[in-house]
Amino acid sequence: MKTMLRLAAVLLSGTTVLTAAQAFAQQQIDEPRLDPIFGEKRPSPTVDRPRVTSDDEFDQDKKWRPLRDFVGVFTFLAPSNTDLSIGVGPEYRPDYFGSDDFEWRADPEVYVKFRNFVFLDNDGADIALFGFSGFSFGPSIRLVGDRDEDDNAALTGLGDIDHTFEVGGFAATKFVDRFLFRAKIRKGVVGGHDGLSVDAAGTFLLFRFGRVSTSVSGNATWIGDSYADTYFSVTPAQSAASGLPVYDAGRGIRDVGGSLNAYINIMKRWSLNPYVSYRYILPEFANTPIIETYGDQNQYIAGFHIMREFNFKWRD
Repeated sequence: MKTMLRLAAVLLSGTTVLTAAQAFAQQQIDEPRLDPIFGEKRPSPTVDRPRVTSDDEFDQDKKWRPLRDFVGVFTFLAPSNTDLSIGVGPEYRPDYFGSDDFEWRADPEVYVKFRNFVFLDNDGADIALFGFSGFSFGPSIRLVGDRDEDDNAALTGLGDIDHTFEVGGFAATKFVDRFLFRAKIRKGVVGGHDGLSVDAAGTFLLFRFGRVSTSVSGNATWIGDSYADTYFSVTPAQSAASGLPVYDAGRGIRDVGGSLNAYINIMKRWSLNPYVSYRYILPEFANTPIIETYGDQNQYIAGFHIMREFNFKWRD
């Protein structure tokens, strides 16, 4: 029976990839371990298991590690622990998307993985219903932050945009243990906008050395008409209230960019995650007077998180 269950897990398993601020230890967490994207199996001190190659992505003991702002990919039947990691750190970023005014803010980070099935991080929650041969997909939800007129004087007269609850789906795949690609499509259903957005990103593991590893990523976001109208258009009423010219933004690729992440184990169950990211806003959206008059099409974010890991083993 155990052999059949293991075979089922092998056939249905996929990878687990994530964008949180650090890499988590595996089942044995008595010593620090750093695996930012593509985890390596930690040998058990009490159980002698046969050696497997790094290409065996379906080994039950291999846990794939998180990466900031990356989708989780999970398997419904694969046994796993529940992981929780929390942290906080300073972040220097524009005070709204497209702004040229920057601010320091405390940026909390939370990562939860429940039995390789439900994943939650700062980019929402993903539920992996299907997975095979390194490819997984399922539903995805996200809560998008609000934008208030009080955030910046440049937004005066444009009105507030409430938090938005988005629903959709995700798909992700890993190859050669160094590259990961993921895509999400989501639509606003409650709150500030009812538009459509599509996010695509690829990540490459640069190197691992001792307690330190680094990775780079590239990403692009496409948005639909309704999404563009909410955040980038200026209606006649808004024009009269703000003094900005009327502008009608259309659908298209909103921005392209990339990021560099470093992961450093500093002690047992603790890690440091410095990061820097850049986004270039495409002209269709950078030409809105909200950005052209007061903002900047070049967007930078930099910061770091101090993370603490907790691990809960489920008993079968």
